[in-house]
Amino acid sequence: MKKRLFTVFRIIKWITIVLVALIVLFLAVVYIGKAIRRITPKGGINETSYVEVNGQEMWISIYGKDVNNPVLLYLHGGPGYSSSYADYAILDQLADDYTIVNWDQRSCGKTWLKNKDDNTEITLDLMRSDIDVMTDYILEYLGKDKLTIMGISWGSFYGIDFAYNHPEKVECYIGLSQTVGYYEDSARYDMRMWIEMAKYLKTADTLSDEERELAEQIDLDEMEQYMAETAIGNDSAVSSNSKDIFFRILRNHMEETLSYMNEHGYADPFRECDFNIITSVLFCPYYTLWETYQVYKLYDDSIYDGLIIETHSPGEDNSFLERTEYQCPVYFFLAEDDLSCDPRMAELYFESINAPDKGLGYTSGGHECTMYHSEELVNFIHQTVLCNN
Repeated sequence: MKKRLFTVFRIIKWITIVLVALIVLFLAVVYIGKAIRRITPKGGINETSYVEVNGQEMWISIYGKDVNNPVLLYLHGGPGYSSSYADYAILDQLADDYTIVNWDQRSCGKTWLKNKDDNTEITLDLMRSDIDVMTDYILEYLGKDKLTIMGISWGSFYGIDFAYNHPEKVECYIGLSQTVGYYEDSARYDMRMWIEMAKYLKTADTLSDEERELAEQIDLDEMEQYMAETAIGNDSAVSSNSKDIFFRILRNHMEETLSYMNEHGYADPFRECDFNIITSVLFCPYYTLWETYQVYKLYDDSIYDGLIIETHSPGEDNSFLERTEYQCPVYFFLAEDDLSCDPRMAELYFESINAPDKGLGYTSGGHECTMYHSEELVNFIHQTVLCNN
């Protein structure tokens, strides 16, 4: 009996030793990976800081291989969703051409970690003031007269608005997954979501015979007309029969339909990224693993509710459709199957724009593939943006 217990204890001891050794090795590899990414390129810059902006200390990173390069300010999506713990790996691919400034906007990312107890009401005017103050700081700190703005999703709303209102500070504008205005895009988003799900249900092989007969009665044109009318408050202008049938079937097939939609129109970073997102997160030189966990899992974006209501309501300030005269070059890089920011609307808007120069590019996939397909993004910037500026 004693011999058997001794054998068990010895096995447990060696398992513990191996596990501890693996953990130590893992942490050592992470430490070395982070240290390598903290190295400043010769003649370049690699630093982080907190900048006082309208009552909040806001986090930025600055990275580039030549301090004489033009400056690019990247605006993340959301509002309130920073992924600087991973997207630095994409932005660093532009470090030969730009000095990249990655900014965790108000109350998100490392800015949120620094200001968790700040309950300041977030409004569009406040956000507009934030980017104005931050841009002035960056230009003065890096000794530049102008910079390039690149924004994705919410950042494309935020960025193109700034480029339109402050051309004296903007060298050129690059919009990824470009919105034309959140009110217009949210209405269009609802339409496209319903239509795509209805298309799926009309051909799904999991429907019962009764459901299949009902699905055949769904008129997609009628559904789209219904949604277009209700988006402008005209609820009684068209029949809701197709919509009612659609939701009746959808209730019974919600899980499989959402699974289908996740494969068609939504970008999955683990499937879509052309780089290893896990190693990017592990070796991020700016975030500890605990900070990444907090930002990814514990962050509460309800503080943006007021701003979302403001930007999703109709109004001149929230739409760019009437803003067609730009004093800086404008470039859009769109995702073909983007459900959140309709690429067709963005392209129509792009065609209406007058600017010193402009360019349009596409990639495959859903909403965030304009970043996830980083090689295509870099090629677009090299071939369309830099060659003309």
